[in-house]
Amino acid sequence: MTSPLLGRDAELATLGRLLDDAVRGTGSCVVVTGGFGIGKTALLDALAAEARGRGFTVRLAKSARLESHLPGAVVRQLAPCLANEHDLEELYARAANSARKAPILMVIDDVHVADTFSKRALAYLRPRLQQMQVVIALGASQGYLNIDEVTLPEIAGAHPHRIDLAGLDVAAIESLTDTFPGRDARRCHELTGGNPYLLQALLREEGEGSAAVGEMIGMRLREYTGAAEVARSAAVLDGDAGLELLSALTGFDALPAVDTLVRLGVLADTDPLTFRYPFVRNSILADMPIAVRSAAHARAAWLLFESDAPDERVAEHVLKARSVRLPWSVDVLREVGGVEHLERALEEHLSDEDRLAIEVELGHTEHLQDNALGRDRVRDALVQCEDPNLAANVALSLIRRMCMGSDAHFAVSLAIMVVARLLPEDRDKVWNLVCTTYLLAANRDAHMANCAGRYFDDLVGDVPKDPNLKRARSALLAVGNARSGDSYSEAVEYALEALEGDWVDVFGEPYIFTFMVPVLGDDPEHINKFWLSHSTAPVSHDPHLRRGMLSMIARASTFHNSGDLARAYTFLTPPVSTGNRDCPAVVLATAKLAEVCIEMGQFDEAAPLVAEDGNLLQHINIVFARGRLKLASCHAEGALEDLLEAGRRLATREMPNPALMAWRHHAVRAYLALGNRDDAARLAHEELDLAKRWGSPRVIGTALMSVGMSTDDIDVLVEAEQILGSSPHRLLHAQSSYWLGHHLRRKGRTEAAAPHLRKAFELARQLSAHPLAKLAGDEVRDEDDQVQGLTKQENRVARMAAQGLTNRQIAEALHLTRRTVELHLSSAYRKLGITGRAELVAALWS
Repeated sequence: MTSPLLGRDAELATLGRLLDDAVRGTGSCVVVTGGFGIGKTALLDALAAEARGRGFTVRLAKSARLESHLPGAVVRQLAPCLANEHDLEELYARAANSARKAPILMVIDDVHVADTFSKRALAYLRPRLQQMQVVIALGASQGYLNIDEVTLPEIAGAHPHRIDLAGLDVAAIESLTDTFPGRDARRCHELTGGNPYLLQALLREEGEGSAAVGEMIGMRLREYTGAAEVARSAAVLDGDAGLELLSALTGFDALPAVDTLVRLGVLADTDPLTFRYPFVRNSILADMPIAVRSAAHARAAWLLFESDAPDERVAEHVLKARSVRLPWSVDVLREVGGVEHLERALEEHLSDEDRLAIEVELGHTEHLQDNALGRDRVRDALVQCEDPNLAANVALSLIRRMCMGSDAHFAVSLAIMVVARLLPEDRDKVWNLVCTTYLLAANRDAHMANCAGRYFDDLVGDVPKDPNLKRARSALLAVGNARSGDSYSEAVEYALEALEGDWVDVFGEPYIFTFMVPVLGDDPEHINKFWLSHSTAPVSHDPHLRRGMLSMIARASTFHNSGDLARAYTFLTPPVSTGNRDCPAVVLATAKLAEVCIEMGQFDEAAPLVAEDGNLLQHINIVFARGRLKLASCHAEGALEDLLEAGRRLATREMPNPALMAWRHHAVRAYLALGNRDDAARLAHEELDLAKRWGSPRVIGTALMSVGMSTDDIDVLVEAEQILGSSPHRLLHAQSSYWLGHHLRRKGRTEAAAPHLRKAFELARQLSAHPLAKLAGDEVRDEDDQVQGLTKQENRVARMAAQGLTNRQIAEALHLTRRTVELHLSSAYRKLGITGRAELVAALWS
């Protein structure tokens, strides 16, 4: 059967075979079903045309909902002579006589709304004609409820032929959209599901909805109680269309109507409910008057707000309720942020303070999108504010929320402008503004940080009257002490003064936070007090992190310092998973997480964490962590480059304190791996001098480790192990025990080395420091133990190479020639199935 219909070749072929069977004397009944507009009538018309071409007698009838109460309205279209039920036998006789002369096609479209008498007549006729040259084709809509006394199965029989029409596929739609420039076939399919009626309506419209289609759908749904109202409410709620909200929005139990709409194919069978075709939803909305639609969205916004839905979903409905005043929504819109939401907030009746604050927030949001008009909007709003104190408060609130790199210069200009309008009696407010702006600028690139540093002496030299600002000043003094590395005890004293009381806003500043962590981290009680202060903060001052995440980072530092790597990993993961690498706190957490992964041996996970760089203070931590990763992966040259770069960046910011990051300690190891013992010793002694100046056990113990490793001085390593052993830093203690045992073993003092190596092994294993546990565990093995087929000497040489020692250093330590060392390494590479030194760590630790 040749297809006159687009995309219906298979269906027409099936119908054609039924016509063939009828010619051969086998009658049949076929039911064509599908949703509204799917093309049932067009398919039946094509069947009728084909049948006429083959010489069939064609009888057509079409049911109508408005005629469903008229007895015989449908069947009399097939046989006008039929007067009453007593004429059914005559109807059958006429049909049978006609079928003996030529095959017959009877088409009854929309049979589901036929009158009862006609249905009974068809049910009588169909079984009596099934052995004749007769095809009965019935068209029925999907989901129609069979509530009449004669049902469709009774008319069509228990096993009729059935064709369920689906939408056209993308390929078929492409042939239609070729003549409609700007229409994408895939998008059209997504909107309409390929429904031919909806598709044609879409192609006639400029947008993605049709008011005419919406009106027609509404008319068709009126015969089902509540269906039209529920469809409208579902269109308004969209992805929020749960049954409870639908019932609340419509004002009645929506469940029966939902059942009807799902069966009719208007709504998809999902939870929450969605429209089967987005074009239908858009059309229903297009048919609603603007005022009615706005009122519905306003009601939906309030219902969602009361049900504690996410602010973003509430705000989406508020935006669509333009003509309705919703003063309660202002806080929600500000919380969500964004230009459109803030512009909507400005449409409400606001106090002068709220209007100024929202204008400034809107301007800052535009500024972040590189829109110069946004910066002008902020400046104009602050300048035009008649109350300089109000302008200062709003500017201060804005500066506290600034994080992005482009914010620093803008913040400085705003602070200068606002401070110029304040009076001498506003001294504390001036101090607060300058302090907040300093902290923002100091966290940027080195040039900006050094410029900001000029304000530091003025800030700490001026003592505010407000008690909380005095505590903020103490925090600044602690940071200043930490930057210069002057005195650990003084820095802690100032930091604890700052923490004595309720939350102070400067604790949320990334600059303060970054310094406070290493200052207080040497004492668990102190760092616990710090993270507790963050856990009780009233709000999150960082726009990228939810409340409590800074506390998680501080707490992770507590675990990291104590060596509890698994818990540190757990607490660092949520902030890092936000993925916002523009946020200084997230950058710091990312660097810390990378260090934890390195210490746990998860090198593959650490690698992407240290891939990005930038000009924030916290990016120095990223460079440092990258150097550590390269060193752990036996890439000593690259490691040294990154570690020295971290040191250079700290030097440009005048931050020599080794407590901030132990880049010198790891650079010493890199120098040793490259055979440069002189530079290693020089850097180690520099670190020790600075560590003694600072005075914390962690820093001094780490520096002593560096000196002992670079000079091969056992006494210094013993001192380092004793200092760190009496501290809470268990991982550092494990490392110091390992290096002491390792160097004792190198000197042939195996028995003296064994307890230190066992201690290192046990500690590292408890702390999940797997690489260190492997190193220490391998060194305490029985002398005759072989690893992966390696001989005792091959194993020893390979592991020393994995630790970064050069061939010459290995030869000196084991009293071998360099040639012998090379032979042992070559044999180890072959047995381990690797090609060189860079793969040793993974091969030996796997």
